[in-house]
Amino acid sequence: MSLIVWIVTLKIQMKSKFFRVTCKCGHVGRQFFVRVDFPVNADSGKEAAEIARFIPRVKHDHKDAILNCVEIDYEEYIILQKINDNDPYLKCKNPQEQAHIYGFAERLETEPKYEKQVIKSRKDVVEFKNKKRKLVEDSLESYQMDCRNWFSLEESLAY
Repeated sequence: MSLIVWIVTLKIQMKSKFFRVTCKCGHVGRQFFVRVDFPVNADSGKEAAEIARFIPRVKHDHKDAILNCVEIDYEEYIILQKINDNDPYLKCKNPQEQAHIYGFAERLETEPKYEKQVIKSRKDVVEFKNKKRKLVEDSLESYQMDCRNWFSLEESLAY
């Protein structure tokens, strides 16, 4: 039996390439992510990234969900599989289990997209909308004046 397994693994090694795809994983809040390396078996790096994007827990909707894609050998591929099999973050089913993972807070990284975001006060938003409304009204008023002048000019030239 072990000879068959060895032959099958040898065929897999010869046929395809192995990649370590580093992804942003979620379910930790919008402004945070967890960096996880996934072992992927694919023909090209592009295909490996596409496969990794749809692995559960990866932030699928983010354009930059794939941080890195590197070709690796079979031994490193197996090691990464074992690491991920023993990762409690990838095994937990709900936020309560996730909260009990020792040292989990150190694994969280802030999403650069949300670092610089400034929350505006209601007063600032209302002021902006009032200025915008005033500009629209002024441009409409000037357009109406231009139309009146054009029609009056046309009437005077008609006779």
